[in-house]
Amino acid sequence: MRRIRKRGTQLSENRVFDLTQPVLVARGIRKTYEGPVGPLHILEGVDLEVPRGMLLAITGASGAGKTTLLNILGGLDHSTAGTLEIGGQRVETMGERERCRLRAERLGFVFQFHHLLPEFTAEENVMMPLLLAGRSPDEARARAREVLDTVGLRGRMLHQPAELSGGEAQRVAVARALASEPELVLADEPSGNLDTATAGELHELLASLARERHQTFVLVTHNERLAAMADRVMRLESGRLSPA
Repeated sequence: MRRIRKRGTQLSENRVFDLTQPVLVARGIRKTYEGPVGPLHILEGVDLEVPRGMLLAITGASGAGKTTLLNILGGLDHSTAGTLEIGGQRVETMGERERCRLRAERLGFVFQFHHLLPEFTAEENVMMPLLLAGRSPDEARARAREVLDTVGLRGRMLHQPAELSGGEAQRVAVARALASEPELVLADEPSGNLDTATAGELHELLASLARERHQTFVLVTHNERLAAMADRVMRLESGRLSPA
């Protein structure tokens, strides 16, 4: 067991993580694009282990490859080289159908923009991935209500996105990511489109989910306050990850 002291004031207690069974293990992840003047090396050998229940923040300058890395970790993009395991499953050897199943059953995604379907209510938006995964409508509705209550939206479940504030809409997006009870949630600048006060509320929510519900997060952020709440902060620079 490795003891990691949390950063920040809200979550200053010590937490202990079991690194012998990490949710995510990446080894030697490389990504190269062929450009008009030759190869462009974005990732130069990223190594990463994330234990269950950890909130990991990845920082770095714009253009450093943070989103590229997150997309590879989520099976949305292919690495040029390296190995990736999620919950003990090798991802880089999977076909597209297996990757789709992995994303549907074991991963959750939160993006800078909520990408909610405007014609559906908050409840229906959260139900959608569950219905696509084969859950019954009654089961999907019950689960949607449960996670919307968890993120503090009990009274807003039947509102459409246009009737929600930006922070509320992003909380719906978090609930949607949590609906399938994923092993890992990947978040790309989840508060980047919010004002400072609303972003702070979202940061508190994510930190509490990691602390109290042992939800595992890997998130990309430029926000120093959110990074300070993480259990571990890594910086992506020159294609490699190092402790911040």
